[in-house]
Amino acid sequence: MKPDPIELTLGYAGAEKQVKVEVPAGDAPHWDLRTRFTQVGGEHDRVDAVAKVTGRARYTYDITLPGLLLGTLARSPHPRGKLVALDLSGVAAMPGVRAVIPLKEIGHQVRFVGDPIAAIAADTLHAAKDALAKLTAQYELTPDAPIDLRDADGAPTLDDAGNVSSPWPAKGNEDIEQALAGAAHVAEGTWSVEVQTHSSLESHGAVSRWNDDGSVDVWCSTQATFGVRQGLAEAAGVPVDKLRVHAEYVGGGFGSKFVPGTEALAAVLLAREAKAPVKLMLDRYEEHTCTGNRPSALMRIRAGVDAAGKLVAFDWQSFGGPGFSGSGGRAVHVRSWFGNAKTRAEHVDLTTFTDAARAMRAPGWPQGNFAAEGMLDELAAKAGMDPLAFRLLNDGDELRQHEWRLGAERFGWQERVNPKPGSARDGESPRYLRGAGCAAATWGQLGGTGNSVLCRLHQDGTIEVRNGAQDIGTGMKTVLALLMAEDFGVPTSRVKVTMGHTTDPVGPASGGSTTTPSLAPTARHAAQLAKQELLERVAAKLGMAPAELRYESGKVLAGERSLSFEEACRAIGPNPIEAMGRRFRNGEGYRDSVAGCQFAEVRVDTATGAVAVTKMLAVQDCGLVIAKKLAESQVIGAMIQGISYALHEQRIMDRRLGRMMNGDLSWYKIAGPRDVPPMEAILFSVANGKNNTGAAGLGEPPSVAAPAAVANAVSNAIGVRMRSLPITPDKVLAALASRRGKQEGR
Repeated sequence: MKPDPIELTLGYAGAEKQVKVEVPAGDAPHWDLRTRFTQVGGEHDRVDAVAKVTGRARYTYDITLPGLLLGTLARSPHPRGKLVALDLSGVAAMPGVRAVIPLKEIGHQVRFVGDPIAAIAADTLHAAKDALAKLTAQYELTPDAPIDLRDADGAPTLDDAGNVSSPWPAKGNEDIEQALAGAAHVAEGTWSVEVQTHSSLESHGAVSRWNDDGSVDVWCSTQATFGVRQGLAEAAGVPVDKLRVHAEYVGGGFGSKFVPGTEALAAVLLAREAKAPVKLMLDRYEEHTCTGNRPSALMRIRAGVDAAGKLVAFDWQSFGGPGFSGSGGRAVHVRSWFGNAKTRAEHVDLTTFTDAARAMRAPGWPQGNFAAEGMLDELAAKAGMDPLAFRLLNDGDELRQHEWRLGAERFGWQERVNPKPGSARDGESPRYLRGAGCAAATWGQLGGTGNSVLCRLHQDGTIEVRNGAQDIGTGMKTVLALLMAEDFGVPTSRVKVTMGHTTDPVGPASGGSTTTPSLAPTARHAAQLAKQELLERVAAKLGMAPAELRYESGKVLAGERSLSFEEACRAIGPNPIEAMGRRFRNGEGYRDSVAGCQFAEVRVDTATGAVAVTKMLAVQDCGLVIAKKLAESQVIGAMIQGISYALHEQRIMDRRLGRMMNGDLSWYKIAGPRDVPPMEAILFSVANGKNNTGAAGLGEPPSVAAPAAVANAVSNAIGVRMRSLPITPDKVLAALASRRGKQEGR
């Protein structure tokens, strides 16, 4: 029998709604707008901050074991071909080498420069790398190995300006053509983005140890402890319950660390061969060239609006360059708030012989949003409208309408977006031009089932929380500590959270903005069960029925008696209370997605073409804000990555040899402290009622809006639409020269 629905006050301040929600039997009480918090939503530091800043936190890179060997990988120097011979005898004879294993069989294909063919373990890393020179490999090379998607089979025809000039696909075209023909204003253009590589502070790698009982311990820099356990167990032929993965601290993972990778598998196989523990961590060049990337893309759009500025047609065609693998290349993801406009979207992935794409913070969305938001600005200009007014007209999302207005007022949109008289667009240019841009984002992740959290109450009044998922730096340990502190009415200092070991209850991979909305409701259910058992223990000690007791604000109330949490815990005895929380399915609530928008101001140096972002602001909904500092950090981090993607990051390839030419952090430019402007993150707390916390995903959405906002600001500053990322100085100077040429009639 289903429990009766309860009425919750959902939405946000100023837009409250009474919604009837079915709460699963036994779940923790659902929080809503009427809930008053003592811990949740406050300004709390990370619970592991001291461990990190003092160096006590041990990452995979820090793991050392008795008799530890160091490993390295031998890699193909060719982008495409067949391995026809592999001689490892010279490697095995080298001093200090303890194990060498092939990773490719004779006759298998190599698919990019860096494709691993063998692994070596030695007493020292120098000995392992020296042994690479003794490896003999022969290849039957394939001459046709396109490196850039523009050269790949099936690539579109481009004109001299780099625009796609191939005919538009005929399939499903009739409605689009009619809508465009009836539009008051039409715009068309091609956008492009280059490959962005992952730059996690801690490189990929693992430490592996085989134990006497046949079990295996693997310390791995991963964002999917249970996924890596499954993958390694299958590849190594080990029962999954015999392989344990540890990732208590992880130095970043933006999508590239979901899979074990050859480096982790090699560490496991080398350790078995050498009968000694092996550490194999990739160097920075390998990070740039062999661990996946955000793929390049070409995107062509034509769109039209009516005389009032409403979208009537949006036609999209895109081409992704995911390397030798077809996964992860899609750049077709664009928002669906086009109202009644006729829309069509077609995407093709083109094979190139480079490192395969992997997920990277909102896979496919930053590419697509950059192009889509640029087109919205172009349509606004054709309609004679302010870009923000154009979005307010076309964006039917009630929440984001509120966010647009709030953000615009705080940012000072009207003062920044409109060039003042005497600026670059009115005669002689000053050296520095300023402009502003905006962009929006949405995301749909509210967590899922299949996860468990263990809550232990000890008789000394401490609370232990355990889950096997990893905290990749986002602060999940802090989130769980705050939730427990809130439910039990105690300070966070009484809560100890342990994560990152597959010997603990199952948890999700850290991707798709799933971790917090999956584990937060699970932890609250565990707390609910633990409190119920605590009341039973206290009731037995007092000689009362459990129904006569209740738990409120950190106290057990037993008639006229009141016991503090510490006093109540003395009834537990030497054996702690253990409660295993589960994750119930999301129910009906306020909304199924989160909304956000961003604003950016830039300064362009017309003498050098250099762009500096001078101000950024984001307004972002993430459901219930649990840990304010951490949530702000997520949004600000996304804005920094957006600046980096929009202005700096670009993989430069030798298109003949297939080798990356800038595979280190000296030549592969990422945003640094001098590139980061004053930033503000306005967190918009929304009670959605979908689960007992109302938590929603936050990792992805702000990274979708950021690069588009920066690109639109640059276009606004110089008066030329910038359609290619990164917006490097040479592109800016070319755009300025083009504008001057048009002004002079050339």
